Amino acid sequence: MCILTIKNNRHGKRRLFSLLRRDETGATAVEFALLGIPFAALLFGIVEISVLFFITSTVHHAVAEISRDIRTGEFQSTGGGAEEFKEAICSAMSTVGNCSNLRVDVISSATGQFSTLVLPVSPTSCTGTQAEIDACEAVDPVMPGDDYNNTSGGDVVIVRVQYVHHLAVPNALTSLSNAAGNTHVITATTAFKNEPF
Repeated sequence: MCILTIKNNRHGKRRLFSLLRRDETGATAVEFALLGIPFAALLFGIVEISVLFFITSTVHHAVAEISRDIRTGEFQSTGGGAEEFKEAICSAMSTVGNCSNLRVDVISSATGQFSTLVLPVSPTSCTGTQAEIDACEAVDPVMPGDDYNNTSGGDVVIVRVQYVHHLAVPNALTSLSNAAGNTHVITATTAFKNEPF
């Protein structure tokens, strides 16, 4: 009797495993669970890169357009200074981003030599041990203040604009952060010699 029960149990278990092996009712849910997270990460990464590319293009265009006013002397003729130049860059960005995240450097020299110009220090990326990197990425980057020199005709000039863009997707997924606080510092630079005005 006991032997018959064991045989029936074995036969019942085999039949149960056979039925479960052929059952495909939860296959779609399992496949979605396996592929959903990587797909979502890829999708959000693409959106993040697209936004970053759009803001970068906007910053570069604004720098090119407004720096032309310095090169031709139009900006200096209106008595503009550091704040006015920053406002002009901000308005040329067509309200893309936050203007308080903008840093503007205008460095000039009357020597005619670009080699004599030194730009202020940029925010550094997070380095060190993993604990130091985690602590660094937990806070916003320290942005130095604007550095603006009034320029004259014939001066060599470097204009650098830096914009701090806060990333929405964690850096572990996209590796787009180049500064503290899961941010990307967008830098647009142009160098020219002022026209004689």
